[in-house]
Amino acid sequence: MRRQIIAPTTIEGSLRAAFSEGVSLFPEGKDRFRVFTPFVLEDGDHLSIILRRQKNGWLLTDEGHTFMHLSYFMDEKEFRHGTRETIIANTLKKFQIEDKAGQLVLPIKGEAFGNALYSYVQGLLKINNITFLSRERVRSTFMEDSRTL
Repeated sequence: MRRQIIAPTTIEGSLRAAFSEGVSLFPEGKDRFRVFTPFVLEDGDHLSIILRRQKNGWLLTDEGHTFMHLSYFMDEKEFRHGTRETIIANTLKKFQIEDKAGQLVLPIKGEAFGNALYSYVQGLLKINNITFLSRERVRSTFMEDSRTL
């Protein structure tokens, strides 16, 4: 079975048409691109998104950046159990993102690059929003935090 060759300009055009004109690809080697979107995190960091070809197609990955970024704001134990863990698990399930040893991965079905990027960005942003829970002390996490103390 031959792999279908898709030109980077075709992929970028598909992403812009389906997602946003503010999307751009920056090549980082063979069949690997950094994806820039108009979305940034509250500290000014861009979402870390890599588009990479695999044997059976393309995928989006953060290469572990999302959880690393969360660890700047809270200890990993805080988002790996309880309500925060549930929020992350539900988000991954909703957006069909896989957690592969800390890397958040979304395989792209066919040539649906724009739809995949849209889902991936939504999932990453929702996961990053758990940093607000520690600031706002939402009732469910407040009780967990109180018990921990």
